[in-house]
Amino acid sequence: MKHTTKLLALLAVVLLAVPAGCNDPLRVSIPNIVPPGSLSDSGALGTLRAGAIGDFSIAFSGDHPDGSGGSGEGVIMYGGLLADEWFNSETFPTRIEVDARTIQVTNADVDLWYRLLHAARNSAEKTAGRYAALAPTDPGHAEMLNLAGYTYIFFAETFCSGVPVSHLNEITGDITYGVPLTTSQLIDTAIARFNEALTVASNAAMVNLARVGKARALVDKGDYATADTVVASVPTDFVYMSEHSEITTFENNGVFNGNTQDRRYSVADSEGVNGFPYRSVVDPRTPVRRRQQGSGNGFDGTTPQYNNFRFGDRKAPIPLASGVEARLIEAEVSLQLGDTVVNTGAFFTELNDPRANASGRTYFNPSPFDRTNALTNPVPVLPNLTTASRDSATGAINLLFAERARWLWLTAHRLGDLRRLVRQYGRAANAVFPTGPYFKSNFPVYGNDVNIPVPVTERNNPNFTACLDRLP
Repeated sequence: MKHTTKLLALLAVVLLAVPAGCNDPLRVSIPNIVPPGSLSDSGALGTLRAGAIGDFSIAFSGDHPDGSGGSGEGVIMYGGLLADEWFNSETFPTRIEVDARTIQVTNADVDLWYRLLHAARNSAEKTAGRYAALAPTDPGHAEMLNLAGYTYIFFAETFCSGVPVSHLNEITGDITYGVPLTTSQLIDTAIARFNEALTVASNAAMVNLARVGKARALVDKGDYATADTVVASVPTDFVYMSEHSEITTFENNGVFNGNTQDRRYSVADSEGVNGFPYRSVVDPRTPVRRRQQGSGNGFDGTTPQYNNFRFGDRKAPIPLASGVEARLIEAEVSLQLGDTVVNTGAFFTELNDPRANASGRTYFNPSPFDRTNALTNPVPVLPNLTTASRDSATGAINLLFAERARWLWLTAHRLGDLRRLVRQYGRAANAVFPTGPYFKSNFPVYGNDVNIPVPVTERNNPNFTACLDRLP
């Protein structure tokens, strides 16, 4: 399996077979792979889980961008580049296409990430299957189902409608080719995975992870009332972290590397006129600083390099789901109900909850399952939002999505939010996405893409021709 050698890097383990000559330490067999036969009993579940978590981490945040010596980028980078969180500060035309909203189906870097996301889906689903067969009540079972659910959310929020989901028989090597799934079908599949996780979850952390993921998918569908019910019991201090380390490149925080270390992504500010003011409005939730070394520019030598300080090194963990997100979902339900008129209404109560409790929240550490870690860089208590804040933001919708942009910054939410502003709130795409003159010579102006097309390599699938549509 593709993830096996990466898995060992994650565990920092080298499995050595018994050498033919005991006195010769250089004679070993299969020093860096796990034989398939050793993964067939319950003792291998921890190894499989580690591999699936590693594959998910790469699809989520990556380790290094293509061209900088790693596996590639994740959804945080590509989704944020197409949206307004990042702008391009290097030279690869494939990434410039994404930034300029003019993405070709032949884009090789998009194809690389598309494969990484499918690898993460496959690893999580196959490992969930092994848990179901060997240890169905183990917390790892629900965790793998949850991670699988998130891969479907990422496909739905990032790609066009029409993503096929194929399956590989690892014994025979045969591929069962999937048919193109609509965005709605991908979301429904995510919900099904989270429902399975809720059925088998044996601890509160996995229940909360499933609830936040399911509610996110329900909001994508526009089913606000059900989403509200699902997250009602999730505490504000809950967070599930995608963890990183400096032991190997594969384990690095790819957001830090792609931005601060490799300088291929720079933090945007009011990109293309319509973008969000991540830099110009100072906020402790979105800390940014201009690069101090050398010219202060990115990899291309000319584009200003602005670095995020939310994830300040290669080992910084990244939240995948949180109780803060649960409160934001509840606030959106209140917005839908029109409860945005008085300061004491549910809308403001739910927005202000994380503002008051942020400094004391703790982060769930997924290994072991019952441990919590204090937040290393706590956000200070923020002043309450009021109807005056709503008016200053020119409306409750703008206020809600500004709070989402700050709290959920660089966690793979922004592209989905921009698409929902078009799909669910009736805004024009070019009033939401970056538009106008583009700053690099590759393209004179921003294009019209609001999602990423399925790469041309998927045409090897006899069931696939092209995206079903490119609508938001």
